[in-house]
Amino acid sequence: MAKKRTKESAQLAPQQQEKIIRANINRLVEPAPTFVSIYTNDTQLQMTPWDLRMVFGVIAEQPTASNHKALVKTLCEVRMSPQHAKKVALILLQQLKHYEENVGKIPQPPE
Repeated sequence: MAKKRTKESAQLAPQQQEKIIRANINRLVEPAPTFVSIYTNDTQLQMTPWDLRMVFGVIAEQPTASNHKALVKTLCEVRMSPQHAKKVALILLQQLKHYEENVGKIPQPPE
């Protein structure tokens, strides 16, 4: 995906224009009939030379003193090419950087 100057971005200050990421083509985006919105707090990654697989889930039960395993309910998986995954990762890092510049550092829990 590349940055594209749009009507909306032309109205923004120059420093804000760089924060808008657009595909390098005009797109009409509409949800598919099977579209769902999912919240996840557990992500597993698997990679082969041909694709990257992200398995998303939600932690249903936290580990306890007597049971050291968390119960994770798997919700869905997303597969993509390594090339697409790399571009998504770069865009995600850029968006997180801009978020922290505008809102503040995202706190991380201890490991």
